[in-house]
Amino acid sequence: MHKRIALIALFGVIALLGLLPGLILQQVDRYQVLSPQLVQYRPSIRCEGVVCPAESYDLLASGLYRVEERYRSLGDRVQQGEILALLAPVGRDPVLYLQTGGSGLGAEDDLAALAKSYGLEGMDLPSGAGGVLAIQGSGEEEPIPVTSPLDGVLTKEAPAPGSVVTPGGTVCAVEGRGEYFARLTVGEKDAAKLTVGNEVILTGEGVGLTACSGVLSKIYPGARKERSGTMVQNVVDIEVSIQPGSQEIRPGFTVKAQIFTADQREMLVLPYESVRQDQENQEYVMVAGSYRLEKRPIVTGQETSDGIEVLEGLAAGELVTVPEGSQAEGTRSRYLLEWEE
Repeated sequence: MHKRIALIALFGVIALLGLLPGLILQQVDRYQVLSPQLVQYRPSIRCEGVVCPAESYDLLASGLYRVEERYRSLGDRVQQGEILALLAPVGRDPVLYLQTGGSGLGAEDDLAALAKSYGLEGMDLPSGAGGVLAIQGSGEEEPIPVTSPLDGVLTKEAPAPGSVVTPGGTVCAVEGRGEYFARLTVGEKDAAKLTVGNEVILTGEGVGLTACSGVLSKIYPGARKERSGTMVQNVVDIEVSIQPGSQEIRPGFTVKAQIFTADQREMLVLPYESVRQDQENQEYVMVAGSYRLEKRPIVTGQETSDGIEVLEGLAAGELVTVPEGSQAEGTRSRYLLEWEE
């Protein structure tokens, strides 16, 4: 009888020991934790723009000309001094003007009659005595060659022969193919952080498939307003000298730039999800000790794509909780017996 009781008691103890871990774990909370990461960080500004040739010329007409010949087409490579087109001056139609010297006509009717004899009736005639009708006729001059100012590519061809180019109008345009720069736009606040000589990394269609380096070469002296959708903001134009490698640079194509504003440094970074704020807007984290959580105030700094910088309140080897299911690198599980504010 005593042996039977002893065996039953023994089995009871064994069963109780088997249940003990479950009973303990019912009182234990499970948390995901990680350590802050040391990362290399370099402050930078990102912006966009377009690639431009360092040398570009629009060849303008100084008067009224007719295109006699057009020798080169859009996209052709041209040499400095090469004739691109041939222009002939267009004679001016007869016009009226006042001549201050000499004797004038006696009456406006006389002036009108003289104008009519030249077939110029209906024009505005000078009034008052002393007006003299004079004729500025057309004259023939030698054709004028339009030559390329540099080695490059024709980016605008001359109009078709027989066309007329007005004074100040563009006959054709040539771009150099030696040096390039990117014209970019940054916000007014970002522009205040820039200095001529800043290093730049350029990517995008304008520089081909691989990134290339550049140097900030010019910051325009004033801000201007630019509309983006329904928003209007103050922006500043800048220029970056492109230092290409083996890739082909494409003028007129868009480009993206990362402009570095300071030297590289090391920082302690946590995922954004780990940093919380209390009712007084004090930032804090939950630090995991051996058997409990500790609420720890911290001071944060720079926000980056890797997370948020921790300036004070946390060491590199400590463990900080993150939300359940976080995909942050270095996350692992830990059991804690008690939670302490």
